[in-house]
Amino acid sequence: MIDPKFKEWACSFSGCDGGDLKSDIWLCGIEWGFVNDQGLTDEAFELRKQQDYAEVLPAQIAKGAYQPGAYHYFDPKRWKFPYIRNIAKLLGVIKGLDVYKLDDIKNASESWSIFHMNLYPIAFPNESDALWDKYHLSEVTGLESKPIYRTWCLLQRFPWIAEQVKEHQPKLIIGTGVGYLTDFIVCCGGSGIVDDIHCEKIVGEESKSESSSRTLYWTKVNEKTTLVVAPFMTSRFGLNSNVLIEKFGKRIRDVAKI
Repeated sequence: MIDPKFKEWACSFSGCDGGDLKSDIWLCGIEWGFVNDQGLTDEAFELRKQQDYAEVLPAQIAKGAYQPGAYHYFDPKRWKFPYIRNIAKLLGVIKGLDVYKLDDIKNASESWSIFHMNLYPIAFPNESDALWDKYHLSEVTGLESKPIYRTWCLLQRFPWIAEQVKEHQPKLIIGTGVGYLTDFIVCCGGSGIVDDIHCEKIVGEESKSESSSRTLYWTKVNEKTTLVVAPFMTSRFGLNSNVLIEKFGKRIRDVAKI
């Protein structure tokens, strides 16, 4: 059976960094990455993961609904991460800054207020479904597999988040990861709300080769909120060049009218 505390925890902003819910811009990822940010040996890192799933995660769930606090996404200490820098560049372009003037973007970002959330609440080092069994997460959540967990989130967690979007009505939500288009749309808009999803090919380099093009999806999830779904910021087929970031940023600014 599903632990009632898990339902309470998952149908909240668990797995989200937080920030300002009143911000005009929300950023939505897929899930927290479980990364070895302390330089541990493989053995020590594996022990850390085992402890987290067996002790830390259950302790978090036992607390029930999670309330994210104030959080500065662009803290200068986080600029060492390429993903953070590229997100800052994208937002910089949306705000009218030059993508090539990184110092200007970094300085400006110190005053930017956004809300950062994730589709799914549990952190994983990768997307393998096998990790669910490896770390005995059925015992923690009451859900037998990761596909069932994702389906449960679609039906239970996403409607809760969609209500938060409806209540706070940010002007723009940026989802990163086009492979999760359906998830972003249902999570941010609820079921049955999308009659007009736009799909645009944006070419990065002047060669106009197929390999330099990326896909942007966008739709209105309510009268005030535009959802855009862009490729991941640092992957091989993501927004991994200044040219692509600039073109996506300008197009997002146009469609969101922000």
